[in-house]
Amino acid sequence: MLSSISLRHMRVFVAVADHGTFTAAAEVLGLTPSGLTATIRQFEDVAGTPLFDRTTRQVTLSATGARFLPTARRLISEFEEALGDLDALSKGIGGTIRIAAAPSVLTRILPGVISRFVDEHPDARLRLDELNAGEVHEAVARNEADFGIAGEWHALPDIAFSPLFSDRFGVLCRPTHAFARRSAIAWSELADQAFVGLGPESGTRAMMAAQGSFAGEAGGAGGTGGATAYAGVDPAEVAASPAVKRAAALGLPEAQMALRRANASERAIERVAKAALAKRAEDAKNGGRAADGSGSTMIDPIAQLRPIVETSNTITLAAMVAEGVGITVLPELAARVADLAAPGKLAFVPLCEPVRKRPIGIITRQSRSLSPIARIFLAMVIEQAPKMDLPAAIEWGVSS
Repeated sequence: MLSSISLRHMRVFVAVADHGTFTAAAEVLGLTPSGLTATIRQFEDVAGTPLFDRTTRQVTLSATGARFLPTARRLISEFEEALGDLDALSKGIGGTIRIAAAPSVLTRILPGVISRFVDEHPDARLRLDELNAGEVHEAVARNEADFGIAGEWHALPDIAFSPLFSDRFGVLCRPTHAFARRSAIAWSELADQAFVGLGPESGTRAMMAAQGSFAGEAGGAGGTGGATAYAGVDPAEVAASPAVKRAAALGLPEAQMALRRANASERAIERVAKAALAKRAEDAKNGGRAADGSGSTMIDPIAQLRPIVETSNTITLAAMVAEGVGITVLPELAARVADLAAPGKLAFVPLCEPVRKRPIGIITRQSRSLSPIARIFLAMVIEQAPKMDLPAAIEWGVSS
């Protein structure tokens, strides 16, 4: 049975592949040639296929062996890394920390923390994955990251979101654009502008849609999953797609994620629509005036933003703006990161009427405690980040 294959078989297989002869591999591993040969034969018998083609002069990998070699190397590496982590954790001196975070967090916040952390904990190792907000939440939920730092997303089971800071939304444009001479811009002024933006998979796009809905009157009803509606993608079509459903049923993570997001978006859009109908009915009772007496019902400024270019990458977005393709909307910290890609070619102007902010927080699993070394690093993030040279408008510990 394949379950009888052990790490010893993997090590012997890789050694023979690396050294080209059973004799050389046996010498490196400290085994007898006959013992090593028996191990390979046992491996091949259980696998049901030759792993090597043998001649009197040399041993070469078979087609199956060549395909399996990268997997064997990875399994050995992961096993050795796990043992190293276990040893380090038992001694309280290190281990691997896996962090999934938004690009702006990885670029502007974590480097400074990591610089100090590695000085104090040289035996620790860090794995950083740059993901959008939805992907960060999913990575933590699947235990692919110890914790994440990103924006809020639709609720996932067992996931906790602890606010770290919030930054305001604003317009990113060329310095020669008329907006660049302004101190603030109303959302409603964006309607007639050429617009480039992040795609529906972006947490920033989702928060814009949810927070901006009906100029803030019904935004809370929208939830954070409504972004796909504003990107011109009907989540109902995704949720009903036979191909997506078949792929999800086969266990493909990408399809399962797409289906969950589509269903969440569809529910969010339904809630926003119900809120809109209720608001219109209330305004009709007031003779066409908004319930707050401000005049006519306001049109959702976010829904009117139809990107002529969409991308999943902030740096690409910055390049589009720098070349004059259009303006875009980003949270201030993300805009500062974008400015690094086109220094001197971009200007950021805060948006108002209403002022909207992106909450960034720490994403963890409620049912799983962090390792000692991960707790140390996270505590350092919370302590050090507010002391960094970041946009003054950032509000620490604010989630609204």
